[in-house]
Amino acid sequence: MLSKALSSDITSYDLIKAFAVIIMIVDHTGYYFFPDEQWWRAIGRIGFPVWFFLVGYSSGRGWPVKLLAGAAILTVMNFFTGLPIFPLNALVTIMIIRLLLDHIMNPVMKDNRLIWPISLVLICLIPPSYYVAEYGTQAIITAIFGYLVRHREKLKNEKLLIQYMFLALISFVLSQQMKFGFNMPQFAFMALGTMVVRTALLEFKPKSFPELTGKTPFAISEAIRFMGRRTLEIYIGHLILFKMAALLTGDGRFEWFRLSWV
Repeated sequence: MLSKALSSDITSYDLIKAFAVIIMIVDHTGYYFFPDEQWWRAIGRIGFPVWFFLVGYSSGRGWPVKLLAGAAILTVMNFFTGLPIFPLNALVTIMIIRLLLDHIMNPVMKDNRLIWPISLVLICLIPPSYYVAEYGTQAIITAIFGYLVRHREKLKNEKLLIQYMFLALISFVLSQQMKFGFNMPQFAFMALGTMVVRTALLEFKPKSFPELTGKTPFAISEAIRFMGRRTLEIYIGHLILFKMAALLTGDGRFEWFRLSWV
């Protein structure tokens, strides 16, 4: 809605989504074409918070047709290219968050102390939930952070908000290190980069930047707005292209019409 209302200007949504799109493409380039080069994945980790933060920050809870169709298309593409069906793609994760988030947060907003036992359960579920949908309950933890930032005036508890930011940061960094086994420079980059991104998200607000729009070259301004307002299409489209391209390279991880569940 914001993008439509402020279509002539670059917005804060455009900026953080454009950043996340670029980082996402770097991450997926590493996964599909340079699987042995961990730096691609270390860089890719720092963009993760943006997507699920925005799911929690948004007031939308529906499952639009484009979201459903995208989730289905990417699942079918995994079958076409021989990739496992599970974990289900991140669009399914978004759908799960939209289904559950208000049920989690309504009690928390009445009694802030509930956030800690709920988060402990979510942290314990991170390892098994990774096998169900991408990022598992780690995505829910980040969405909760986004929800808290949006409702900070109602929350009236800045200390809790900052504490939760660090809980989300530490749980993510440790879980990603366990999954990828980064070397020390890669780990340091991921941890510091993710902290910078989450700190910036802590102060996120919907804004438009007419002065920035006027000073930015038209092509760059258009690219930022495109990445900020067509993120779903970019996500689906580039994954289809990457999966097909990786299949055609002869990479043994990919094979035509091979059904693999996990």
